[in-house]
Amino acid sequence: MTAAAGAVTLAAAGVAWYTAAGSHEPAPRPAVAAPLSPAAPSVPPSPRTSASPTPTPTAAPATTAEARFSGRHALRSVDHPRDYVSQSGRLGILRPIGATSSAATRQAATFTFVPGLADPRCYSLRDATGRYLRHYAFRIRLDPDDGSAIFRKDATFCPRSGSTAGSVSLESYNYPGRYLRHRDNLQLWLDPSENTAVYRTDRSFVLVAPWT
Repeated sequence: MTAAAGAVTLAAAGVAWYTAAGSHEPAPRPAVAAPLSPAAPSVPPSPRTSASPTPTPTAAPATTAEARFSGRHALRSVDHPRDYVSQSGRLGILRPIGATSSAATRQAATFTFVPGLADPRCYSLRDATGRYLRHYAFRIRLDPDDGSAIFRKDATFCPRSGSTAGSVSLESYNYPGRYLRHRDNLQLWLDPSENTAVYRTDRSFVLVAPWT
């Protein structure tokens, strides 16, 4: 009986000492959270058209020039750097413009980029008279807004990266894969994409300060 009581007393003393001294096992190290990955840039969804059976554009709008689109600009051709998007009557053309050009000629080569008539994520180009750059039978021309859905689509273009740094191409909203492009005769058309260097420069323009 006495021996058993002594054993209990020793066991209790050992427990008390262990509790006071603490465990010799190292304390677990706090977990370190892995660094967060940079958020992926948000890319606006490609525009869709309910009326057109053609596929929607797959390329994302050009981001390098995005902040420069809204407002008034002239569009200088990449491969004809003295020529600008302009008009002859109602038809779109490239035309040489300079400081000595008449006021009317300079005005004809100045456009205001406004939110797209068919999709505000894209753009419509309006001239000083209120007409819009649009395609009709794939020919680029300038017409007043007639309020129709087809006009709004014809007059909406989505910016894409051009062939050189800082340049832009304008893809048709309702005909994805077709771009505003000048031909050898400097007429402006909505032509289907071709994987050639010549085509890529023909459809590329640099936004510069307006002439008027």
